[in-house]
Amino acid sequence: MSELEFDRVSVHYGSRQAGLRAVDEVSLTVAPGEILGLVGESGSGKSTLACTAAGLVPVSGGQVRLDGQDIRRLRPRERRLQMVFQDPYSSLDPRMRIGESIMEAMPKGAHGGKAGRQAEVARLLELVNLDPGRAAMLPARLSGGQRQRVALARALAGQPKVIIADEITSALDVSVQGAVLNLVRALHRELGLTMLFISHNLAVVRYLSDRIAVMRHGRIVETGPAQQVLDDPQHPYTRELLAAAPSRHASLFAEEATR
Repeated sequence: MSELEFDRVSVHYGSRQAGLRAVDEVSLTVAPGEILGLVGESGSGKSTLACTAAGLVPVSGGQVRLDGQDIRRLRPRERRLQMVFQDPYSSLDPRMRIGESIMEAMPKGAHGGKAGRQAEVARLLELVNLDPGRAAMLPARLSGGQRQRVALARALAGQPKVIIADEITSALDVSVQGAVLNLVRALHRELGLTMLFISHNLAVVRYLSDRIAVMRHGRIVETGPAQQVLDDPQHPYTRELLAAAPSRHASLFAEEATR
């Protein structure tokens, strides 16, 4: 298990005088083995913060650390962190078969030769509840929920200790969301992953998270144990989010969990 830490992280676009401050000195720690739910409306800076950890957005100030080390100084094979994106179709090469896409994410030299890597593809597909026979398919032949499962398998192929899930259910039907969220919970328990789970939907975050952080206008306005934040929110913005949360979605997730 690994710890992911954001230490006074800032991201600016353009000049400091006339540019956009997307993330403003955010300090946040995802403890080893926990699921931290990061919630806020669109444009609050959640995805930008996540992308700093994945190395996709440069920080303007502060540090992102993995197990105490500045993530920018880690070699690629030492950066045991993978990100799963909102749109599974755009994150998969439409011309690449599912099995090839998953193999591409495996560390160099892992699992021996081609046969070993194919066996690992089959194992990962089974882990995300997909038929290994789908390895020969192109992404266009899969449903949105199936593609998101492939995206999870591809992330796991990189042998991560930390996974960042960025709005991974927002493009899915509610019934499919429940199945994917149950899968995320099962993977977390089975593999002991540290997870930063990003959503604008508090019903989704409520279902998964050990702790919750609330982000608004590039800053963290509230953080704490999930039950505490949900039952006794301290910030007016958190109360607004709770009032708007689609509670019927949470009940559907609960129904999926009993199946």
